[in-house]
Amino acid sequence: MIARAAYFRAEKRGFAPGRELEDWLAAEAEVDAALGLRPAQG
Repeated sequence: MIARAAYFRAEKRGFAPGRELEDWLAAEAEVDAALGLRPAQG
């Protein structure tokens, strides 16, 4: 789930290099929030 969310985040920014970790961490937080593992951040 995290990998897929990170992929879509990268796709939205045109796969520009250098922000892969940011994509992953944001996707991780998004998935955790969706699963109720942590509060959503906005």
